[in-house]
Amino acid sequence: MGESLRALIIGAGSIGGLIDSRASESIASHAHAYYKHPDTQLYAICEPSELNVFAFMERWGEMRRYASVGDIEENERFDIASISSSTAAHFHDLTTLLKRPDCSYILCEKPLVATKEEFHSLSSQLQRTNKKILINLMRRYNPAFIAIAARIKKEEFGKAIGFQGVCSKGLLHNGSHLLGVLSHFLGPLTAIKPFRTSPCDFDVCGEFGVSLAQGDGTISVLKNLQYSLFELTVWFEKGVIKILDGGDTIEVHSKIPSIVYPGYNTLTLSETIDTHLSHYALDSLNFLLNESHEKCTEIFKEHLHIHDLMFQTLAKVQG
Repeated sequence: MGESLRALIIGAGSIGGLIDSRASESIASHAHAYYKHPDTQLYAICEPSELNVFAFMERWGEMRRYASVGDIEENERFDIASISSSTAAHFHDLTTLLKRPDCSYILCEKPLVATKEEFHSLSSQLQRTNKKILINLMRRYNPAFIAIAARIKKEEFGKAIGFQGVCSKGLLHNGSHLLGVLSHFLGPLTAIKPFRTSPCDFDVCGEFGVSLAQGDGTISVLKNLQYSLFELTVWFEKGVIKILDGGDTIEVHSKIPSIVYPGYNTLTLSETIDTHLSHYALDSLNFLLNESHEKCTEIFKEHLHIHDLMFQTLAKVQG
């Protein structure tokens, strides 16, 4: 690619760079992804916390530091920016980056913004921008998930019959990851119907009916769990696909004739796929830099649509 792309991280906390280090086997932070990628150089951070700045630079070295994105000097130029600030700051950070002539690549953590008002205010600008932007619904950029989605599209497993997903941390947060996987597997999201729901940390948890172009099912977003949870089962005519261990493992179960009951079929585990999801930050960065602008725009619009329906759902629940 020639000269290294100058990278900016907005929000030097956990996902920005403190969740791992140069020695980590996982590549989970934006800093680690920029460190590993041969075409990028981490050049600056925006971070108000002195403690975070100290911890970040201990791990990743000295670099330029700004308290906020609005403090960046006018003559400073960056090629790519990661937004890993608090969700409440995303609207300001995105709005500022969209106005800048630089930062032609942007990778934003989910949820994109905090409220439906912010989303609707920003949506038209995002649709018009020439910048290459992705929301970091990380499983969408993982090679193993991309490969299994292609097999589903070719109807290797037949048509979808239904699905059941379960996660923690609210509809906008981990729920958005579930919806992103389902949209990748089964086509555009058409409806989210809340059943038994309750507020949870400025988000909503509960049971939701979900409709997509190629299938219907349910997701459960559990409240007050003391551990992270993300699992998905999709039933097809010819078998079942299971997303386990947060997405680290994909199991394929195939339909076979029952040896116990003649004339009936059963399922057998036919394939176990290690997704190497722990490299998700590098997967997302590679996808943003290497895929076509048209493909990234298509996915970005897909994920904007998911956000639109999620905010509509929150509005229904909150009254």
